[in-house]
Formats: sequence, structure tokens, C-alpha cells
Amino acid sequence: MDVDHLGRVFTHPYRLEHTLTLSTTLSPETLRRWRRRVFAVSWLSYAGFYLGRVNLAVAIPALGSAFGWSRMALGLLGSAFFWVYAFSQLLNGYLGDRLSARRFVAAGLLLSAGLNLLVGSLGAYGALTLAWAANGWAQATGWGPIMRTLARWFPPDERGKLTALFAPCYVVGSALSWAVAGWFIALGGWRWAFWGPGMLLWIVAFGWFIGVRDDPQSAMGRAVGERHGEPTSASLPQDLIGLLRHARLAPALAVCLFSGMIKDGLTLWGPTYLMEQAGLSLTTAALSGVIIPIAGAAGVFFAGWAMHRHTSGREMPVVAGLAILVTIAVAGLYAAGHGGGLGLGLTMLAAMALGSHGTNALLLASLPLSLGPRGAVSAAAGTLDFISYVGGGISALLVGWLQDLAGWPAVHLWWGAVALAMVILAVRTAQGERTQEQRPARA
Repeated sequence: MDVDHLGRVFTHPYRLEHTLTLSTTLSPETLRRWRRRVFAVSWLSYAGFYLGRVNLAVAIPALGSAFGWSRMALGLLGSAFFWVYAFSQLLNGYLGDRLSARRFVAAGLLLSAGLNLLVGSLGAYGALTLAWAANGWAQATGWGPIMRTLARWFPPDERGKLTALFAPCYVVGSALSWAVAGWFIALGGWRWAFWGPGMLLWIVAFGWFIGVRDDPQSAMGRAVGERHGEPTSASLPQDLIGLLRHARLAPALAVCLFSGMIKDGLTLWGPTYLMEQAGLSLTTAALSGVIIPIAGAAGVFFAGWAMHRHTSGREMPVVAGLAILVTIAVAGLYAAGHGGGLGLGLTMLAAMALGSHGTNALLLASLPLSLGPRGAVSAAAGTLDFISYVGGGISALLVGWLQDLAGWPAVHLWWGAVALAMVILAVRTAQGERTQEQRPARA
């Protein structure tokens, strides 16, 4: 990996003059058709990943009732997935720069399908936790390699537009997963929350494999190994050192950690919150809670649009505004928990989702895509996704523990502290970027 080039990207991603081009002899019309096809298949496939990931959130109340497991035990079940997923992002992000994404992602989808079918057949806590943790590795084959595929098909200067259009796929996938899992549970019990999505993932894997190609060269029939300029010489430790040695990436990693604590804690515990605070049934809570990922999708679209239109390609000013929104929403959620009603509670949950998902989209999609078709896109995306899900793993366990200890008000206070830390870091980073931009003009 070209460390100096990577440093320039993260120092001035909005000033960098990208000279890399997509090497292809495809006609312009054929290239446009392939781009539309690859984008659509990638969008639908990554949304499909979520069918076998966030279905646990809908199954948690039913699992607790069926087996009598404590909130902390249920939170640990979610944390096991998040932590395995997080650390797998480092390895799979590295592999995603070196292997065929077409084959790698298809294999991950098929494995996740099998593990969902297995989880639905188990009943012992230890075995179920191990199988769900293994699903974390399978699910981690998606984001980095798909980001790498998009970077090979689209130029870096379109990353704001691409982020706005592509990143909503995972929140749409969350909404679909909640609705599908809730419907399956209503039909056949908690096991079908895993069996149903497991079967659907086989269809997603088939669609991905037949619909996508790794890059324009492979669409022309050239083998993956025939491409030039691939980052094949650096090792995983060298990739990570190259990413982490740049001071401008450190704030992005920290914001990802805090945002992941909000986003994934909300995703895992949202249906349970609605059941307990609003007195809804499991099916009604799952369907009502769909507003959370829908709001997240709106936040992702807004974040990409705002960066593309109003901040000259800079992510952190938009992140700072979204972090402020999350802080206000958490305060409103605390008020809703003390008599504010279902309407106010859903509104504040939606606002939290809008801000946290928008933040994650900018940092996990826009920054890696800025590296261009020959950069270590998958490794960068995997590293950022790693730290985000470390935060999610911490939050999943801690939220369950706080519920057992002191109820939902303690959870609100925890989320508030995290949101405030995110505001402070994002605002300071945005101010630092602005100061750095003004220095050459004064000279």
C-alpha cells in the first residue's frame, strides 16, 4: 500500500487530484450498463446480508421468554456476534483487496445462510452463542469487498453521490429484516426468525454471483490476476500500520466507535424497548420499529447529499451536525421514557437512527471510496467497520447489563454520554480541518 498516498487522501480527501482511471476498453454505453448493474446487485446483496444479521433483535424477546435468559445473557449473545464481526473485518478487509469479491461475498452469504438455519435448530445457550458468533465472520465478508468492487467501477470524485445512493441499503436491509423476522415469528415462533432468513440468503448469494463482476476487466473476460496496480505486496500488519499512522484517521476511528455504540445498541434493543416502554406486542413492536431503519436510510441519504453539495467533500462538518442531532434525540428519549408517549419515543428513536446511521455511512463508505480504484479500499473499509462494531459489541452487552441494574433511564444516560463525546470530537475535528485549510491561503 502506498502510505504517502493514503496519508494525502485522509489529510485532504476533498483536494486530492485523483489521476487514477478505470482501465477498460468497454464502450461508454456498455460501461454505463455494467455500472448500473453492479450498483444494483451490490445494493440488493448488501441489504440482503441484513436478513441474517439483525433478525436476532426481533427474536430476543421470544428467546428470553422461551428459555428464561437474563438481559445480560441476551446482550452477550449480541456482543459475541459484534465482536467476531468486528475483528473479522480486519482480516476480511485485507482479503477483500486480494481475492475475487464475486466469489468471496457469495461464499460468505452461503455460510451465513447455513449458520442461520443452524441457530434456529439449537436450544442450548452455549451452542447458540457460538453459532451466532460464527455468523459474525460470515457477515464480515460483505462490506469491505463490496466497497472495493464499487471503487473499481466508479471514480473517486463520485463518492459523495455514491455514498448517498448506496449506503441506505443496509438500513433498508435492517427494516426488511425486522419486518420479515417479525412475520416469521408470528407464523411459526422464534426459530423461524432464523430459518426463514437463512433460506432467503441462498437466493441472495445466487443473485450476487450471477449479477456482479469484480471490475471492468473481468467483465471483459480477463482474469482477476491479470489486473495491474493491485495492492498485493503489503501484509495485513503493514496495511493496518499504514492506515493507523495518519493522525487524521484517528478521529474518524473514534467517531466510528461512538457512533457504533449508538447505532448498534439501538438496532439490537429497539424492539425490546418498544415492547416494554410502549406496551406493544412483539409483532407490533417489530413493525412499528421499522421506522428506525427507515429514518436511518434517510440519514444516510442526507449525509451523502450534504457532503456532496455543501461541504466540498469534507465529511466531518456533516458528522458534527449529525452528532448534535443524536444528542438532542437522546435527551428527548429520556423525556419520552417519563411519560412522553409512543409518538415522542418513536420520533426520538428515529432521530437517533438518522444521526448515527448518517455518521457511519460517511465514515465507512465515503472515506474508503476516496482511495480510488487502486487503493486499499477493502482494508480501509474493514478497519473503520471493525472499530464501529467494537463499539456495537460494547453497547450490546452494556445496555443489557444497565437494564438489569437500573432500567431504561440508565441506558438513556449512557447513550447521552456517548452522544456528547461524539459531538465534542466531531466539532473539534471539523474545526481543525477548517484551520488547516485556511493556512495555505494566509501564506
